[in-house]
Amino acid sequence: MKLKILLTLLTMASAAAAVPDRTALNDRSDKMAAEIVAQMTLDEKLKLIEMQNKAVERFSIPAHHWWNEALHGVARRGKATQFPITLSMASTWSTDLIHSMATAIGDEARALHHADTPGDAAGIYHGLTIWSPVVNIARDPRWGRTEETYGEDVLLNKSMGVAFVSGIQGDHPDFLKTVGTVKHFVCNNTEYNRLETNPGVTERALREFYFPAYKAAIHEAGVESFMSAYNGVNGAPCSANSWLLKDVLRDEWGFRGTVVTDVLVPRWMFKEHHFTKDGPTSAAAMINAGCDVYCDGEPAWAKQAIESGLLRESELDRAVTQSLSTRIKLGLLRPDEDNPFTKISTDVVGCDEHVAIARQIAREGAVLLKNENKTLPAVKSKYDRIVLAGPYVTATPLGGYSGTPTKPTVSPLDGFANIAAGDFEISTLMGGTWGVVPEANLHVPGDPATRGLRGEYFSNIKLEGSPAGTRVDPVIDFEWLKPLTHVDPFVPQPNVSIRWTGSLVPNRTGEHIFSLEAKLGARVWIDGKQILDLWWGRSAEHQVSEPIRLEAGKSVDVRIEYYDKPPRYGGIQPGEKIFVKLSWMEPVLTQKKVDKAKDLLVYCGGLTHSMAREGLDIMDLSFPAEQLEEIAELSKTYPNILLVVNGGTTAQLDKVGEHVSAILYQWFPGQEGGNALAELVTGRVNPSGHLPLTVYKDASKLPDFDDYEPRKGRTYMYARDNITYGFGEGLSYSAFEYSNMKVEHDVDDIRISLDVTNQSNIDGQDVVQIYVKNLDSLQYQPDLQLKAFEKVAIQAGQSVSVELEIPIESLAWWDVEKQAFVVDESRYRIMAGHSSREIALDHVVNLGASPSL
Repeated sequence: MKLKILLTLLTMASAAAAVPDRTALNDRSDKMAAEIVAQMTLDEKLKLIEMQNKAVERFSIPAHHWWNEALHGVARRGKATQFPITLSMASTWSTDLIHSMATAIGDEARALHHADTPGDAAGIYHGLTIWSPVVNIARDPRWGRTEETYGEDVLLNKSMGVAFVSGIQGDHPDFLKTVGTVKHFVCNNTEYNRLETNPGVTERALREFYFPAYKAAIHEAGVESFMSAYNGVNGAPCSANSWLLKDVLRDEWGFRGTVVTDVLVPRWMFKEHHFTKDGPTSAAAMINAGCDVYCDGEPAWAKQAIESGLLRESELDRAVTQSLSTRIKLGLLRPDEDNPFTKISTDVVGCDEHVAIARQIAREGAVLLKNENKTLPAVKSKYDRIVLAGPYVTATPLGGYSGTPTKPTVSPLDGFANIAAGDFEISTLMGGTWGVVPEANLHVPGDPATRGLRGEYFSNIKLEGSPAGTRVDPVIDFEWLKPLTHVDPFVPQPNVSIRWTGSLVPNRTGEHIFSLEAKLGARVWIDGKQILDLWWGRSAEHQVSEPIRLEAGKSVDVRIEYYDKPPRYGGIQPGEKIFVKLSWMEPVLTQKKVDKAKDLLVYCGGLTHSMAREGLDIMDLSFPAEQLEEIAELSKTYPNILLVVNGGTTAQLDKVGEHVSAILYQWFPGQEGGNALAELVTGRVNPSGHLPLTVYKDASKLPDFDDYEPRKGRTYMYARDNITYGFGEGLSYSAFEYSNMKVEHDVDDIRISLDVTNQSNIDGQDVVQIYVKNLDSLQYQPDLQLKAFEKVAIQAGQSVSVELEIPIESLAWWDVEKQAFVVDESRYRIMAGHSSREIALDHVVNLGASPSL
């Protein structure tokens, strides 16, 4: 007989032990905020309801902008350390490393904020309320924002989210260093219809699959802010869903922080969801449902809602009190000398310690998936030469939500020159193929140490007057789905023109050909001469230049101009794409005749950020055809090919895998990516990354993109075939063996111990992964599910004993009828493995047989 044990929800007292006790801070800040708000006039309160908080002089409340980004480094605000993308972080399986990184990001954000003038500090991207991390689970790799996630697994996702939040908010009991914001609550998992989609999602799927990372951020990290998603769930937009924001978030989980909406949500409520009829009804719906700050709407909407009886002023008071309390926790309403975080110097920004963390994540976040015939590591006894090829040889793609690195990004070519030039001849096979002009070859005017071009963004179509904003763009490869306000709000709308300027430094001497793709219009100058023209009245969207002779290492000026205008004046319609892309074909160098069996060809390719990103899903995950064709041709003469895959999601690797002997997935590896790559390839660093996603054979065979039910074949938990590389997979230069597995349990925990032996002569790291399967449940259960993991370092020839615990509560499933989590009195298979598809040891426990249960 199978009985069930009813579990109550976690109590706040037991769950909060892992974070600083901020109860006194919360109480004190709430009290102070409430006392201030009680004395405010309605107009003063309205200054604090929209994301651009205005100053309230009577109470010495400074202006504050709620929007800042720091997903993998402070972004959109000058220079800061740029770490690898979130998927790379997840691939490390090291929460300690990610906590260190988030601590560094928080320090840099604080230092930059206090270095601002008061006026700048109150501007967009300058504040201390950080809209990171993304803890939406990556249910489908075709989602455009998969790169921003921690992968497809519940435990890995929430563990990384907790590490990030606790690091970026700091560990001081009386002040928050910065405010972490977990987003996008909840089920924000498509781009093409994200503004209006409203999927029906079962409560069990929500509770077991979509909610856990958010809940853990509260109970295990004390997160201070939530962002509600663009989409809806089960009939109501998330920003007007009182079940989500009040019943679950506040009442059930005990959240005491601020809820902000995503940008322009007030408008999309009536323009896309058609849930409300106008701004005032949107303001009322959001505030009544539990939002505290609505983003990019009109403060007057809340006033009109009160005047029309749609919103009680007491609800506005609640929202303003909450958001003001959050700002008090940051110390923004107290003298600076009382706040220890104001003393963080700008010397920390881009410091050696932070750059070292970026490099370490790039090392540990790279996943070795294939290594036939010990292609790697590259050693002098096997190879004379390392030959670099592919579109990313001189590029270091940083991914979405990137800022400007404090130091030049390190490309693969840079990395091998830095790390391996003393041991191998370093050569390239660049040229003869088209590629985006790389960041490594572009330099900002007057600042040759900064790579990329200076972009001046004008709110007119004629590049007139002063720019509305200026930033450094690493490459000219943009594709925007209009309206841009919810894709790249930096770009003025509805009229926009952009001028990019800087210098171009070629890699080699010879004839270069440039290509311009643009919609609506663009033009290009090289060394003062216009070479491409798709400007006024041009119907073409693509143009190729005549050959231009350039000299290796000799800088030439470059200028690109672009414009778009409103649809009624001939511009591109909403829902359609505008784009601008500058590519080149470099001259081909004649290769000397050598024994290619003594060459290691490192092909740096994969997906580009323009293929999959915010605003753009990628429905076809095929490896890029041009690269596949090139690799197939190279494989005819090069027997040893390492494919280095960049990208923000998983590409299909079966076909390209036929032509290469090794595959290393490096994602978008941050500013130190090239150095880390060279260290990994040459064996100076032993690969230790493991996949946070499943690599599928064919994305077209995945469940319907708009179906949010995980058990229909989503993720490693339910996908039984169509898999090339499974969740958790990752090779090492070492060989690890598991033995002596022992399992014990009581009423609270299952305890597992096992020995891990490094059977090689190379020191390495392994990720011990513990999976569980419920063998007897009468309800559907995953085929297996990760329940514990630990990354361990093991010296060559040594063994270590690893001990892990699985809380009994984590075996629970959501019983909709009982409205509670329950644990089956059942048999459970406990599996220790190197990945979800490589189980080494297992043991069955019978919880029903335990006297204590």
